[in-house]
Amino acid sequence: MSQYLETIVELQEALNQLSEARERLHGIPDWMRELHDEHVARSAEIQVLDESAEILGRDRRLAEAAIGDAQEKLKKFQQQINRVSTQREYGALLQEIDGAKAQITTCEEQAFSLLDKLEQTQRDLATKREDFRELDQRYAAELARWEAEKPAVAQRVAELEAQIAGLREKLPRSLFSQFERIRERHGLTALAPIRLLERPGRGPREWHCGACNYRVRPQVVVEIRNSSDLVQCDSCKRILYLPEAPPAE
Repeated sequence: MSQYLETIVELQEALNQLSEARERLHGIPDWMRELHDEHVARSAEIQVLDESAEILGRDRRLAEAAIGDAQEKLKKFQQQINRVSTQREYGALLQEIDGAKAQITTCEEQAFSLLDKLEQTQRDLATKREDFRELDQRYAAELARWEAEKPAVAQRVAELEAQIAGLREKLPRSLFSQFERIRERHGLTALAPIRLLERPGRGPREWHCGACNYRVRPQVVVEIRNSSDLVQCDSCKRILYLPEAPPAE
């Protein structure tokens, strides 16, 4: 395998490790993922109840304000009774009084209903918050543990970035540009290992691209072993390489 190909294989591996390290640094580690998801879900439940209580409280205040307005109208209409001079005016005023009384009754029923819902929501909210307290404490402890581990992960990110910069310096600019174009085209993976397909019996050996499973001609395998040029898969166009054989036991 050529020197440049060895460097590219090492570069790809370092880039993969860097991506994993950055994701870990800015994400949630696997060992606290379940706790994190539960904490987020329970927090969302509490937030929904909190918002519901706020809306119910606001609507109740609006209903009580409407009661006050209707009571003021009723008082005004009742004060006008002694000042009407015709039967028609009297009948119209009675209709206004009945309307104000009906509005008061409706608003009072609405206010009482909202109060019942508000009190039930507040009870549910208090229960949820009490049940959440122990989970929140565990989550805070695990989060503190993760924060303590982050500097080591950040150090690993810095080391990988330095390693990648050094590997880039070993490659010609045109070769590195080709590598980057292939990475962008294939989800940041520019390389594909050549896999030997084992067949029973004494049939001819076959090699395939480890990424797309396209058959690799034997002369391509020889070229990769002996040539200094990079060879791409005829199908997916990734750069082909031969993985190191595992050590004999």
